[in-house]
Amino acid sequence: MMNKPNVSNLEKETFDYHNDYYQYTHFQNEMIMNLNQHNIEYKNCIFENTSIIESSIENSFFVDVIFKNCDLSNSVFRSCLFRRVHFMNCKLMGSDFSDSLFDDVFLQDCLCSFINLSYMKNKAVSFQGCDLRNGSIIEVNQKKTTYKECCFYQCEVLHSSFYNIDLSTCDLQQIITTPHDIKGAIINEYQSSSLIHLLDIKVK
Repeated sequence: MMNKPNVSNLEKETFDYHNDYYQYTHFQNEMIMNLNQHNIEYKNCIFENTSIIESSIENSFFVDVIFKNCDLSNSVFRSCLFRRVHFMNCKLMGSDFSDSLFDDVFLQDCLCSFINLSYMKNKAVSFQGCDLRNGSIIEVNQKKTTYKECCFYQCEVLHSSFYNIDLSTCDLQQIITTPHDIKGAIINEYQSSSLIHLLDIKVK
């Protein structure tokens, strides 16, 4: 169970490209383009109906933050900390979270095609109803990751074991992974046909 971000008593504020610290702030209906920031802190904030497009935010902190109905497509969030963060009905197409840390992060009904989640140092993470097609999950510890009703179509999962992870509600057709990574995953009988190619056998 993910902990809810503490986002009470917020004040609506207009985004400032030059500010490096935000707290108890509600951004709404903002269009943020070509942002380039490093070492920024966002605490107890909500981003609602906000677009952060073609931007780069690196080595930054997102603590007790909600992204609701946001478009973060093709933006870079490399080497960032996300703690008690919820992404709800967001577009994360082509977003780059590589080398970041997800700690108590919940992604619900998000479009995550071509997302880069590689080399992350994850703790508790939950994906629910997310489209991960053509994404990359490489060298990630998934021991405390959960997936429910997610699509892995042509998603690349390498050196990121699914051992003891329940994938039984997910679409695993054409997932790109290895026998080692899928070993020990919990699947249903219908999904087994989608993974039989990993066994390097022929069914007659």
